[in-house]
Amino acid sequence: MGIRNYTIVKAKSITMLFMAALLAVACGKPSADDLAAKKKQLAEAKTQLAEVKATIIQLQSEIATEDPEFFKVRNTAELVTAVKAEKMRFEHKIEVRGAVMSRTNVEVSAELPGRLTHVKVKEGQHVKKGQVLAMIDAEDIERSMAITETQLRFAATVFEKRERLWKKNIGTEIQYLEAKNKKETLEKQWESLQTQLSKTSILAPFSGTIEQVPAKKGQYVQPGLPIAFLVNNAENYISTEVSDAYIGSFEMGDEVTVRVPSLGDTFSSTITGIGQVINKNNRTFTVEIGLPKGTNYKTNLVTVVHFTDFSDDNSVVIPTRIIQEDLKGNYVYLIEGDKARKVYMEPGRSYDNRTRIVAGLNGGETLIDKGNRTIADGVTVSIRN
Repeated sequence: MGIRNYTIVKAKSITMLFMAALLAVACGKPSADDLAAKKKQLAEAKTQLAEVKATIIQLQSEIATEDPEFFKVRNTAELVTAVKAEKMRFEHKIEVRGAVMSRTNVEVSAELPGRLTHVKVKEGQHVKKGQVLAMIDAEDIERSMAITETQLRFAATVFEKRERLWKKNIGTEIQYLEAKNKKETLEKQWESLQTQLSKTSILAPFSGTIEQVPAKKGQYVQPGLPIAFLVNNAENYISTEVSDAYIGSFEMGDEVTVRVPSLGDTFSSTITGIGQVINKNNRTFTVEIGLPKGTNYKTNLVTVVHFTDFSDDNSVVIPTRIIQEDLKGNYVYLIEGDKARKVYMEPGRSYDNRTRIVAGLNGGETLIDKGNRTIADGVTVSIRN
């Protein structure tokens, strides 16, 4: 008979002896023979109990040898992961869309009305400052200049003669002044015609690239009508519109991070201009960002600018995900010894999945991360990171 079966049989015998004793008590006053029988049964039960205890001790010894883990206390603690409440620099940023703008992108137009006789550029062509882009018919101006030139020569001759006679006290003063006035008037007229003639040549105001040429040879143009669209990316910058809620949050020279989604570029820059006027339609003000030297981003390219509107070098920072809330407020679980303790605290700003703690934590505490939703205050926990 095995040890296990032997133990079971012994246990059954002890049970039957106790049942018999109880039955005898229930049947009334015991006789002398019954009492002797009970004493005998008690002695036998004690003997059997001693044998069972010896069997238990033997089984425990054998099992402990073959399976040492069997008798170890099972760990009933809740398994959790932990993070530290860190003291570190905290920055809060806002994200604003912007666009690349240029100070040297213009629509070149004529200053005089007239018919185009020449269009000397095409799209994509690079031009230098002062280069002729197109020409307007100057025939009428040249004809007027020829007439004025003849009149000016005659007036100059008359004035010279009147001046010589006046110096000799010959003739009247009015004759001398009339001759002088006539000559000076024609000179100014001549200068005006020269200016008009120069404006029949439409020049590039700066060096750049011709983006569009909407005008064609033979077309009649008016002042303000575009002849060509000239661009130069050398003075590009980024313009953004920021909510007036952030007035006073930024200063000239503050660092920003710029991302260009379409190109996958990211770079650091600084604020070069802050608008002083609030747009009454959308309650925003303009902030300009400089572009690094060597960049050649096209005008109107979309950008995303990250502004730092708050920073602190000595903040208590924890992962936002571990913060919970109940009717009393926001709280986290920290670990004291092997117990979880519920601690209420005051969170501040959050950015990039991290939250600055204003009050309630001092930094350095061990906080429960994974598993914090399934535990309670005072629960025994075991860290398994």
